[in-house]
Amino acid sequence: MTTSCRAALRATVAAAAAIAVSAGLAPAAPAHSTDPGARRAPSTVLDVRGLEQGDPPAIAWSERRSGRTVIHGVGGTRTPVPNRLDQFAPMGSGHVIQTIGAGGATTRWIGADGTPGRREWRTGYGLAVSARGGAVAFAGKAGRVWSIDEDGDRVLSFAPVPITGRGRAVALFGEDCKESATSTGCAVYVNGPTRGFYTSSHGIVDRVPRLRLTSTGRGRWLGGITSLSDTGSCSAMLRSSAVRWRTCDNQLSDISPDDRHVLGTPAYADGFGPGTLDVLATADGAVVRSFTSARNGRSATYFDEVWEDAGHVLVVTYQADRWAVVRLGVDGSMEYAVAPRRGSIDRGAPLQLQTR
Repeated sequence: MTTSCRAALRATVAAAAAIAVSAGLAPAAPAHSTDPGARRAPSTVLDVRGLEQGDPPAIAWSERRSGRTVIHGVGGTRTPVPNRLDQFAPMGSGHVIQTIGAGGATTRWIGADGTPGRREWRTGYGLAVSARGGAVAFAGKAGRVWSIDEDGDRVLSFAPVPITGRGRAVALFGEDCKESATSTGCAVYVNGPTRGFYTSSHGIVDRVPRLRLTSTGRGRWLGGITSLSDTGSCSAMLRSSAVRWRTCDNQLSDISPDDRHVLGTPAYADGFGPGTLDVLATADGAVVRSFTSARNGRSATYFDEVWEDAGHVLVVTYQADRWAVVRLGVDGSMEYAVAPRRGSIDRGAPLQLQTR
């Protein structure tokens, strides 16, 4: 997730938790989880000082330097974008980008040279990207939802979901949202202030089954928050709408390209950024690797946790007044994908990773 996207989800969770607690609906998270995710796993301290330099990211990433922001494409392209870039995803010959201004988020498509498309939308925070990157969806006021496909400038609208305010698009199932002889359409999962819904190209709109809020989805897997309290949250992973496992130790984030693993961030998101990250087995929630904070405080906080490939995760890290993009291996390895650079926390991260 990007920094502001994480903040938006945290605000959504906090608001829903307040409503649930006031209504007496949400039990506090248990002190000790007994689910599979609680089992001890190999751990690596997230101390990213002095790592070796590895290959550059195999996904798109952005960099703000000398007052200018560019997106570095996988093929070596450099696309100029506004400095208030918050999220982006490659699409067609360009990118879908989301920027933050005084009035909230604005979403638009831009070409590889930075030329904007014909339209822009005032939206909620968040882009939902299909598994193979064939479509990107976003949500606006009164539950309105749109998608942009690989043609770049073909925009499709969906039946709105029943929420107030601006929605947050989280997950997109299907690579082509325009139904045809070669496409079955798509479904977009959108969070409102306290509930998650989905809307499909078939015109079907409904509440997300068994989840209060959606946090991730890919293939037949869908994960999200089931209950909230003022001390934490509990989550569940669904496969084909059936609950496969639950946890009160993590909120569920990005699912790996081979569907075998899902990232688990802390169940209670607070402060500048998290210092621990778990890699969970998608099938049963078992923790297969943990990246943990150091007891002496000499470790990093991270943002934008995104799978680079089936065996590696990229994160934007901040430690000792330096920002970097670090490659984390499921085997516990760590290396720089983008070398550290000095920067202040006051201006936010100068490095960002694409949404997947």
